[in-house]
Amino acid sequence: MRPLTVCLVAVTLIATLHASIIPTVHLDQVTLAAYQEYVTSFEKTVLEQFNNSGRMWIDSDSKKGNFDAGKPVVEPRRNEDLANGSVHHFSGSIHVNGANIDSVRKVMQDYSHYVEIFKPDLGSASGTREADSTPEDEHFKAKLMLVQTTLWMSVTYDTLYDTHYRRTGKDRWTSRSVALNIKEARDPKNPAAGYLPEGDDHGFLWKTNTYWLARERNGGLDLQADSIALSRPNPTGFAWWGTRRSREAVDKMLKDVKAGIENHNDSHNDSRK
Repeated sequence: MRPLTVCLVAVTLIATLHASIIPTVHLDQVTLAAYQEYVTSFEKTVLEQFNNSGRMWIDSDSKKGNFDAGKPVVEPRRNEDLANGSVHHFSGSIHVNGANIDSVRKVMQDYSHYVEIFKPDLGSASGTREADSTPEDEHFKAKLMLVQTTLWMSVTYDTLYDTHYRRTGKDRWTSRSVALNIKEARDPKNPAAGYLPEGDDHGFLWKTNTYWLARERNGGLDLQADSIALSRPNPTGFAWWGTRRSREAVDKMLKDVKAGIENHNDSHNDSRK
């Protein structure tokens, strides 16, 4: 059989595969504790540094020229197996000309338009402001239906996020979003099939924390996004799901939020004419 024919046959077979070909696994407390330790260390270093000084990693990065030109810059932080799991951490930065903190705040809290802003990664989205929310610490709970699709695999998650938006200075702002619940659909094409038990699923996404840092500078807005996710140890041949897709997700988030800010600013300017 010719190599090209072999490739075509392989693609045909792969296109019919489903997540169910991978056995389910259990998230144990040792794995969860190791992940939380990593997250805590990140928050004590990166977040505290930004809150105190406004400094971002892109300030001393060799690709700052691309950043200043408004292009997304994404770098890996840690992507490796960790205590019977695997951690995936990518940081990304982008600059938005003519934007300010109020611009990104309005986009990030516009949950009713999330499906449009982050298409096609969300099937549904809603958010509610919590009773303890204050102007300095805006607290939201958000329900998001995450849709992860490739040429040959689709996975859907029903998630609940706890998010705090905080103004940490006159020109600085942060967002900390933690997934409280992540439930994987048994069959993405059949909602009636229900969900796998949380922590006893295929393990593509067990936990996730997302952080946004924003600062006003030179008439525009600097943004940094950090995505930290916990999954099962990478099965042979599936490492791309955790690492490559995590990188692509951060790159896309930066572009989506920038576009959302620019669209918001354009609409605001049109309304003032």
